[in-house]
Amino acid sequence: MKQTLTKGDIIVFKAENDWLSKVIAKLTQSDVSHAAMAYSEDSIVEVGASGIGVHKVEIADGDNVYVMRLISEPDPAPLITSADAYLDAKVRYDFPGLFLLAGAIIYCHIAPTTDVLHISNKILTTCTFMLDELIQHALLHHTDQAMVCSELVYRIFYDCGGEYQIQIVDGCIWKNQGTEDTVGSIRLYDYLSTENITADYYMDDISLSKEDYTSSFPTQEETENLAEKLYSALCQAEIQSPKTQGISKESATLTLSPTVSIAEKFISKLKYFLELVKCDLPVEAMFITPGDLVYHAQNLKKLGSLDLKRI
Repeated sequence: MKQTLTKGDIIVFKAENDWLSKVIAKLTQSDVSHAAMAYSEDSIVEVGASGIGVHKVEIADGDNVYVMRLISEPDPAPLITSADAYLDAKVRYDFPGLFLLAGAIIYCHIAPTTDVLHISNKILTTCTFMLDELIQHALLHHTDQAMVCSELVYRIFYDCGGEYQIQIVDGCIWKNQGTEDTVGSIRLYDYLSTENITADYYMDDISLSKEDYTSSFPTQEETENLAEKLYSALCQAEIQSPKTQGISKESATLTLSPTVSIAEKFISKLKYFLELVKCDLPVEAMFITPGDLVYHAQNLKKLGSLDLKRI
């Protein structure tokens, strides 16, 4: 590809060797873990651990990235205006949102081996308590914004309307649950009682123990620690999958029972939170992944890859 960036290009970073990047790629069954947008020919706008910012870059040895662009190639000016609004709002990085994404993926797609169940219980428990914090935050009408990297990119384009809006089809979270890659596998999603999934919310209805819960909003170090454990469990699950072992749904029910209980609370609170923060933005925006931008965006084209270095 041409060794340059154009305003409005979507930059998707291939996963690096840190545990968080590796687990994001594995959970989303992709090779990417971070997303940004070209703010100019030599800068990108992105949200990371320190919040949103514009960073100078050059085409040189550094991170390997995919460069994506809308097929229609509209005027990028509205995208820069939208990005400026988020820069002015000083958007924070959404560590709780990252955990919610992990919880949703575990809920929908992960085959629960013993090791995966152990770490999943910790993550889903953390997610559930964080939802209590987020719900209270919303009830108090706090308006500060927090997003994960791919959500920021999606929102920038969504705000511009019409042909600018990114069309995700069969994304990581929202794909058809009956697709061939999941048929015959044992997933947590299959075990939840739909009658127990409600949008009700009671502050005194918290029976989960905080034994495995470190803080409402995990630090980067705590997130990396959980990511390492989850990555290890997922790798082991690929070797000892319930599908390959021939374990039936009936025989796994007792083992899964504690996780199902936690997951039902998580999904119930998630439904309440999403209803509480209703806005014009589609719910899917909260669960857009970097992999969706590369592999599931119907109206984006991949221009190629290059090495990008932050200056």
